[in-house]
Amino acid sequence: MEMNIPNFKNGVIRESSSRSIGAGTCIGNLYRDAIREGGTSAGTGRVVGNTKDGVIYESSISSPGSGAVIGNVKDSWVYKSSTRGPGTGKKIGRVKDFTIFGMEREKDENIVAAWHFLVKKIF
Repeated sequence: MEMNIPNFKNGVIRESSSRSIGAGTCIGNLYRDAIREGGTSAGTGRVVGNTKDGVIYESSISSPGSGAVIGNVKDSWVYKSSTRGPGTGKKIGRVKDFTIFGMEREKDENIVAAWHFLVKKIF
């Protein structure tokens, strides 16, 4: 079975069978701390979540900090939590466990949120 590898370029997240950044099928994008599903360019598509100050929200609204809290990130650790505040809840892994190639310079919470909403649910 061939595994698709997520990658990130110019705000767009794709899945590809190769390690080439910018190659493959578009699965969504990141624009102004909001994760969108299906849009082929940054800022387009259906909003599925957003982030603010280390906290990850499930929401159809792109405004950072709106919606239901599902998790957070602090000091490279990922937590499952329904309360605001980085470092609260149950530790479920490290940010490096949810790496998307090409996304290394983005905020940790955006990397984890993109993985959760577009690659595989972790919360």
